[in-house]
Amino acid sequence: MGLFAVLFFTVRAVAFDGQNNPIDNDLQKSWWWIVTGVIAVISFFFRLRVFDEIKDFSIDSVNHPDRVLQSGRVHLKQLQIISYSLIALEVGWSLLTGVPTFLGWLAAVGYSLLMRYEFFVPVFLKKSLILYGFTHMLIMPLIILWIYVAHAGLYFPLAFWYVCAASLLAGFSFEIARKIHAPSHERSGIDSYSKSLGFKVAVGTLLIVLAGGLAVQYLLLNALAANWYVVALIGIIYLLLLILYITNLRKPDENQLRKGELLVSLFMIASYLSVIIVVNFL
Repeated sequence: MGLFAVLFFTVRAVAFDGQNNPIDNDLQKSWWWIVTGVIAVISFFFRLRVFDEIKDFSIDSVNHPDRVLQSGRVHLKQLQIISYSLIALEVGWSLLTGVPTFLGWLAAVGYSLLMRYEFFVPVFLKKSLILYGFTHMLIMPLIILWIYVAHAGLYFPLAFWYVCAASLLAGFSFEIARKIHAPSHERSGIDSYSKSLGFKVAVGTLLIVLAGGLAVQYLLLNALAANWYVVALIGIIYLLLLILYITNLRKPDENQLRKGELLVSLFMIASYLSVIIVVNFL
């Protein structure tokens, strides 16, 4: 959940840097508005998670019977009640901020509902794990649009588009990384990119997506007039990932691949934090 708070402050930083002036709206300065906005964003992602649990409940009951939901320690109905109750907070925060923010929220909600029902073509989407994952990651730019409009209105500098692309690529790279396994650890009935594409192709795809993310992050930080060493730090993480995954091409090691997954998450978090630090402290 902390990552979603970081995302909120990343978009906030891009919004105010893009306006190239200090915050002049008392509402946006107020701590309660900021806290409520962070909770609203966390609530949105929580509901996405609940949607995933609903879709995957039957499959997970077979493959992961010991999980909290599958074992009955927590019930889907309980999660749904919490998630749907929090919609009121999202709507209230959006309407209080303004009609454009509410419309941004509606756009994100509408797309999330299409995701919930797998765009009404589940059989077609499940034929390609890449297509399935990419279509679901497109929610990220819409969530960023919602947060951004709440801060900057309908003003969209290059940095806005860069942060949308960066979040899309970062999220997609993490999605791929967590579903790459050594051949000896593939499980029947559980989808993975390494099974669907082949291990080497899956690793190559991940490195290409990460390279794209690094390129967009460079453009974003350059638009924010960041110092070269900030970009270099992100580049070092990518270099470590490159070494780890190329090493695993010859001899796949599940433990190393899980470390790679953690490094990809670090790459994503570092990308977001670098924006916050550059705008607010450098």
